Amino acid sequence: MRRIAVIASGWHFPLGFYESMMKQVVPEGWMVDYYCVSHRDPIHAKVEKENYKFKRGIRGKLDKILYKGIADKEIIERLGWNYKEYPNTIGDWGNTNQWLDEHDYREYDMILATHDDNLIIHDRLFADIIEDGNFENWDILTNSPGMPQGTIRGSFEFFKRNVLDVIGGKFDISSITLTREGKNYASQDILELYDWNNLTPMMQKVIEDNKLRVAILSPAYRVSCYCIEGERGYISNTHGINTHFEDEGFKFLKANKII
Repeated sequence: MRRIAVIASGWHFPLGFYESMMKQVVPEGWMVDYYCVSHRDPIHAKVEKENYKFKRGIRGKLDKILYKGIADKEIIERLGWNYKEYPNTIGDWGNTNQWLDEHDYREYDMILATHDDNLIIHDRLFADIIEDGNFENWDILTNSPGMPQGTIRGSFEFFKRNVLDVIGGKFDISSITLTREGKNYASQDILELYDWNNLTPMMQKVIEDNKLRVAILSPAYRVSCYCIEGERGYISNTHGINTHFEDEGFKFLKANKII
């Protein structure tokens, strides 16, 4: 039996994400274990988001689907996730490292490291990437191109076991100086978490030095036929320099009646 570990960074806790991941079709001969590596109690997310006014248009519509409710700890565990809170140090692959500290990645054929503010719009994510004939041709599979293109965004990536071997079983976060330990609120300052973006060039060097093969699910930034990535909790959040590329992805999904 081959195995996948889904490692979700628990911060926003939209019910749509936690439910849709559990509804994925699992290919024959495979099994999936689900882990929520939480950096705060979901009650803080509930208070933070309870008065949020959804925006108009397709982005607001998708946010409403994502936030059909807030998943508390009991709901997350009842759905089948393994939930555990950790110190709120470094996000993204910092969450993943906290999981790696307590689990043997060699028990899995690959891991999916994902944020929890991602809208999963297809139930054949696992089945299609494994059965599409290209499974042996990549080491890392990312949802969409990063910015600049070709870099890994850190929001939704599959890493095969050999990648974890190459990095010594942990992601290098040694150059990151910002931690938010003891803080349980979301920052409203878009620049506050900028230091965490330094994870991207560090991982890019690993990819280049070891000639790792990277594939993408979509050429549109943040948007594929399987996952629409949130930005600071919401699909409605967008940076001006990226909005056009995201909109092209939305146009494709709408034209093909996926959303």
